[in-house]
Amino acid sequence: MGVAHAAADAENAPELNSIPPTLGGGNIDIRLLGPDSAFYLPVRAEGALFHVGDPHLAMGDGEVALTALEGSLRATFRLTVCRPGEGTAPSVAFGHPFGETPHAWVPIGLSDPDGSVGGQKGDLDVAMRRAVVNALDFLQEDRGMDRATAYAYLSAAADFAVSQVVDRTVGVHGVIPKAHFRS
Repeated sequence: MGVAHAAADAENAPELNSIPPTLGGGNIDIRLLGPDSAFYLPVRAEGALFHVGDPHLAMGDGEVALTALEGSLRATFRLTVCRPGEGTAPSVAFGHPFGETPHAWVPIGLSDPDGSVGGQKGDLDVAMRRAVVNALDFLQEDRGMDRATAYAYLSAAADFAVSQVVDRTVGVHGVIPKAHFRS
């Protein structure tokens, strides 16, 4: 799933390619994001349109080959435009893709988030650092944790997994259980 992340007149812009994951979404491939999940994407192009495709009926974390168990898609999507300051989306989601399931928040890190040809490409270290920074920003800005406590929490209680490595851009996602934050 994704949105165009470049102006429509830039038809060859790397940001319009939906195969590698970018800040606009695309082939992010996180199996946790299924029914009843939210997938937040920053919208930076005027009139950006939504696209969806490449449904996987089954796929493991870390997608290592060019395919999963592919299938047809029949789904209902609810699209909502969230604006900064409204409290309708995690604050980090205005700059980076971010997922949410009924049970967890899913900060996402990409190795080459702008889709540029000369970027970081498949560097998992870059993707991991971005996922951790996005998780820290979320915990600090949206959950009210001080940064040092958030860092310790992530190390002790959150999980991070490789989302996929098959595309030029690789991804890592965190899993922050909501149950840890209920009173």
